[in-house]
Amino acid sequence: MFRYAVVTCADMRMMPAAICALLSVFQKNSRADTKYILIGIDLQQSAHDDIRRFNEANGMDIEIVTYSEPPGLAATSGRWPPATLARLFIDLLISASFERVLYVDADILAAAPVGDLITADLQGKALGAVDDYIMAFPEKARRREQKLGLMFGPRYFNAGVLLFDWQKCLSEGLLARARALIERPNAKFDANDQDVLNVAFQGTWLPLPFRWNVQTGMLPFVSDPAVVHFTGRRKPWQHSINWAHRKFAGQYSDLLSGTPWSEFCECRSPARDLGDFALYVGSTVGGLARAKKVKSYFKGGMRPTGA
Repeated sequence: MFRYAVVTCADMRMMPAAICALLSVFQKNSRADTKYILIGIDLQQSAHDDIRRFNEANGMDIEIVTYSEPPGLAATSGRWPPATLARLFIDLLISASFERVLYVDADILAAAPVGDLITADLQGKALGAVDDYIMAFPEKARRREQKLGLMFGPRYFNAGVLLFDWQKCLSEGLLARARALIERPNAKFDANDQDVLNVAFQGTWLPLPFRWNVQTGMLPFVSDPAVVHFTGRRKPWQHSINWAHRKFAGQYSDLLSGTPWSEFCECRSPARDLGDFALYVGSTVGGLARAKKVKSYFKGGMRPTGA
């Protein structure tokens, strides 16, 4: 009997990253009563076979659940990627028997033990999540609050790592509430499902320590990252990466070595490394004021005020 589930969503393009995310959590989670689930979008049959072999090679069992986008979602009008929408439907796709469900984006890696995250005390809330990077900038956070009509101040979470009290989430219909929001006439959400989830879960989410979702801009200021979230356009498996992520690039190569996805990690040249370092130096020098704000907000582990 599985008490907990770890879930991610991916199409064929992001599937190699998604299975790395699940494998990294599996390797950092000592709890045997955890189920690992990939919500697959338009996966080819060959991918199912390859994941089965990947499971055997790594001593784990990733279950594939197929997601098909419901027709006629008015607000999205084809603008939202299916992987973005899929997490709003996970209550309809996975078992209702779990106590906790940990959702992770495909572009994360667990860097330290995560057992304490999965069993964290949510203090009666339906969701645990980490502040979004935007919270370091009060003016932007306030504008987001006003645009979304958040009733509890500008506290706004990043949706890349979400810890659900699954029974509470189901009994209160919170994901159904989120889906209803995107069906409203003229509904517009700049950050897509992240905005929707912040509206639907307002008043019933608990801020978690930053180490459980260390987004790219936070990485230099969180001393003990446990889950690293590669936000931004450049990812560690690509030809050009964020210099701060260089030590993680090799992890993807190691995790995918000997699999059909070994070429997912693009080859890097010394010239490209030099170019990425130059970009890093330039952005660091040019963003000193921004970095000061980020450091001020995120250094220290968490801000425990209510959501």
